[in-house]
Amino acid sequence: MQRKNVFIGTGLVLAGLVAGLALSPVVRATSQAPFSATFPLLQQVYQTIVQDYYVPVNQSSLVQGAIGGLTGALNDPYTVYYTPAEYQQFTQEVNGQYAGIGAELDTTAQGVEVMTVFPNTPAAKAGVQSGDIFRMVNGQSVVHDTPTQVANAVRGQAGSVVKIEFQRGAKTYTASITRAMITIPTATEQLLPGHIGLITLSQFSSDAGAAFQSALSALQKDNPRGYILDLRNNPGGYVDQAVQIAQDIVPKGTIATLEGKNFPAQIYTSASGKSLGVPLIILVNGGTASAAEILSAAIAQNHEGTLYGTQTFGKGIAQDVVPMQGGGYLKITVAQWMTPDGGNIEHKGIAPNYVVTGPATLIAAEAALGGQRTMVSNVTVGSKWVTAGKQSSALGHAPVMQDGQLYLSPTAVEAATGAQVVYIASNSTFEVTLGQHTLTMPLGNTQGTLDTKTVRIVPAITIKGMQYVPAADLQSAFHIAFRSLGGGSYQFTTTY
Repeated sequence: MQRKNVFIGTGLVLAGLVAGLALSPVVRATSQAPFSATFPLLQQVYQTIVQDYYVPVNQSSLVQGAIGGLTGALNDPYTVYYTPAEYQQFTQEVNGQYAGIGAELDTTAQGVEVMTVFPNTPAAKAGVQSGDIFRMVNGQSVVHDTPTQVANAVRGQAGSVVKIEFQRGAKTYTASITRAMITIPTATEQLLPGHIGLITLSQFSSDAGAAFQSALSALQKDNPRGYILDLRNNPGGYVDQAVQIAQDIVPKGTIATLEGKNFPAQIYTSASGKSLGVPLIILVNGGTASAAEILSAAIAQNHEGTLYGTQTFGKGIAQDVVPMQGGGYLKITVAQWMTPDGGNIEHKGIAPNYVVTGPATLIAAEAALGGQRTMVSNVTVGSKWVTAGKQSSALGHAPVMQDGQLYLSPTAVEAATGAQVVYIASNSTFEVTLGQHTLTMPLGNTQGTLDTKTVRIVPAITIKGMQYVPAADLQSAFHIAFRSLGGGSYQFTTTY
């Protein structure tokens, strides 16, 4: 029997997408697994319930529950049974389709904002514009909701109507929008200042290889000095598409190896001889998963590019999709995959070469390729918002002033500067990493380390159970300057 589709999706949601992965057919072993000696017990329980339960029961629901019990007993979130309708929805989402209005959302200080309106979608036809703020969806306030919550409220059955109240500037307006099936662009390209080509891959759908090649060809006409491939929050996709893209970048070498107990190892390689010919930086973060990790590792470990960002998701196992009786499908974990160096990233992820977070990730990559070199951000004492570049981010804890020093929470440090902050509770120590340098700061101590060198620091503090990092230490350890704008506001300038 040939394998149909093997998936390594994470189940992470990105604009309505659930990632998957498919392999070229490989012959399975034909032996049948024997039933457990206790299988008759399952039959007996089923028959007893059907015959003796005090009210009639839905036998189909019992079977679905039994299947859920079998898959749940594996403690594997990726092994799932789909009804025919669920599988249809799954395959649509794998290929970047959902029923909605066709807008990309993000959080700003004003609320959930429309960042992008895709052309020829219901949102575009209704006159929705970038910068519009969601206020109500179908009569329910979404003022305090997250982008995911707003997106879930907006989505629905194709052909149905959703009523949305937006704020645009000082005025509000209401639009009744008919939902439709939306296909999210797989790849987009942009020529950045400094003559740098940016390609963003949102998922590895069935057209990812062709979409990447189209984006690359469009940029190559301008002969960019370097490329940035943005795989942040890319939850994965079809492995043959990841392999195809890798073969456009890696001239020769191993891309990935997949192996499991019921089929021989499948080794994916490149002997294309193709190379971009200029420097390449890949942007990754905790949402970079599965097939996106395959591509990232293949490029980095074959020395054809450098990873910028934060640790990736860490999904190193693969799922097969097997047709079941009645039209359903069982997605079951059947194998693990290895990076070119022979490692498995399950629950570990891939560490970037250069650590940087948030909007600063792209700026740091541009700087490395000779483009934009600085990011400017603003924070205000007592305010739970930070503005960095063109993005606003909500903070759990506002910046504070104490003894003449400005202190930032870890999330504020990350949003304002791009540094990654880890608090190690076992020894009450902060580790602040930016680029290839790490500042270690024991809480309340005036002595820390920058990489391996001992340095004097302003002590990190605790206020009401929350830890704070002094801005002065960021200035001395990294290329970060900050100045007062008056009224409790401060401006940070980070050079990468």
